[in-house]
Amino acid sequence: MISFTDRVVLVTGGGRGLGEAYCLELARRGAAVVVHDNGVETDGSGGDPGPADDVARSIREAGGRAVACATDASTESGGQAAVDLAVEEFGRLDAIVANAGIIHEDPISDWPTERFEALLRHHLLAAFHVVRPGFAVMRSAGYGRLVFVSSAAGVFGQPGLTGYATAKTGMLGLMNVAALEGAAFGIGANAIMPMGDTRMAMALMGEAGKTADARAFLETLRLDQVAPVVAYLASEQCTLTHRVLSAFSGRVAALQIGVTRGWGGPGAAFTAEDVAANLDQILDPSGILVPGSIFDEMEHALTAEPLPSDEQSRQPETIPSPNPV
Repeated sequence: MISFTDRVVLVTGGGRGLGEAYCLELARRGAAVVVHDNGVETDGSGGDPGPADDVARSIREAGGRAVACATDASTESGGQAAVDLAVEEFGRLDAIVANAGIIHEDPISDWPTERFEALLRHHLLAAFHVVRPGFAVMRSAGYGRLVFVSSAAGVFGQPGLTGYATAKTGMLGLMNVAALEGAAFGIGANAIMPMGDTRMAMALMGEAGKTADARAFLETLRLDQVAPVVAYLASEQCTLTHRVLSAFSGRVAALQIGVTRGWGGPGAAFTAEDVAANLDQILDPSGILVPGSIFDEMEHALTAEPLPSDEQSRQPETIPSPNPV
């Protein structure tokens, strides 16, 4: 059995929805949980310590250990306070689930700058500001697990969600670097792309979400089919790192981000017309590589088959600069 006995987990956005499901699942398995949630509305307005308090109280009433934290993780001091509380209250910090966020929808041409910045703050900065101090604690202990909550809306795209998609894809950048830097210190870092029947889903669907068909669909997005995936990724038994799992409607799958073998070769000269003429080979997915780091992709490119000799000798046309230096 995967157990969190004597382990401490910090969950941001843990007061409602998927975050609450994560907290309850981790606590059920013995974790001491820092339920972090500043209680804002789905658009980032307001603030209420009640949701975090309620979840922490329910865990304690069930015989578990939990403490609530309602600081604003999108600020440096708020994230640091959450990590400090975990260490002060429970003496350690073993895992972080970076789940906090808000939602907003608009066509890209109409997206207000302040809303875009708000999405980056409430998702990306809220993750960074707990992971940075938390990583330092884990590095000293020689152990840690980081779970970044990303989204298919960012990785694959979803119309109307410019800020959300950008922030959620940025979570993968944080995860990539944390996984590489954490490997030497026993710190694993992974991400999850979940879907659930939550306030944010309802905020997007609006009145349409209240129809019978919409409700039938949303009810397939069960939170109890996502929380176990997060529990695994946050556990000592998880030996994966630098991976992304998709979880919704009872299916768990792995995301693969790769590069094709491509066309060209180191040092070869070619033109834009050559690129156009060789698109089939550039896009050919056979022999695709899933790099473990930027260095793997560089090696992949530098060891590519060279262009045929007649192509290597071709020089691109010289285009005069409009402003010679």
